[in-house]
Amino acid sequence: MPTIHNQNQVIGYGVAGAPLGSAGEPVLLFHGTTMNRSAWDFVIGSMPTERTYIQVEFPGSGESAMPSGALSVEGLVGDALAVLDELKVDRFHVAGYSLGAVIAAATAATAPQRVVTATMLCGWATTDARMRMTFDLWKRLINIGPDLFMRYALVDGFTADALTGIEPMVDAMVAMTADTVAPGSIAHLDLDIIVDIASMLPNISAPSLVISGAQDRWVDPAHGHALSAGIKNSTFRTLPAGHLVIQEQAADVAALLNEHLVTHQS
Repeated sequence: MPTIHNQNQVIGYGVAGAPLGSAGEPVLLFHGTTMNRSAWDFVIGSMPTERTYIQVEFPGSGESAMPSGALSVEGLVGDALAVLDELKVDRFHVAGYSLGAVIAAATAATAPQRVVTATMLCGWATTDARMRMTFDLWKRLINIGPDLFMRYALVDGFTADALTGIEPMVDAMVAMTADTVAPGSIAHLDLDIIVDIASMLPNISAPSLVISGAQDRWVDPAHGHALSAGIKNSTFRTLPAGHLVIQEQAADVAALLNEHLVTHQS
């Protein structure tokens, strides 16, 4: 997959869907902590094929090199804008999941003249004490072993209804997914712990959609409400899912995202 160099960092990205330049403004997608660009694959698979999707990977994920220092919101936004500049993309939609939702919001605040719409899935503006303790637990579990972290993530990330179907396959799923925990996950989590973009929200002018999982144990829907309330032109929606809504209800996420894009396309 293609890469660029930005600020002495190798950044990986992918382009999916319709060829770039053939389908209006592309959709810039940010994945979540421990993940890579494939996090959005199920959602993209349920989206119209005529759209173009640009998936930028955080340092230590996918084709991106391990970070040489602490990650910052501003740095991740800068990496993404550098990819778009390399691709000669001026105007774009932006969407992000979890930590990616934080970076999507910050991108919309940093480059308001370039962002057509913004969508934040399971995002937040300011990390609270419970989240800090949760992210610290993630770090400890990953350091013990990615398989232990993935077992915990399945149990706590999905709803009870989803786990009813998953339960007989848990061991196989853990074995298949443990190797997908990004090498840069600890750096991602260190950033999760200190997120505070509340002061940036008034700078977002693009029509925004904030989606939370009603049973999200990691980023309570109250954070989605607060994120949406801080943005001038924002709609808040919930889906009956946990934090892993991007997998559990990918088709529903796609439907909400596509509706938002169609409603506000330029």
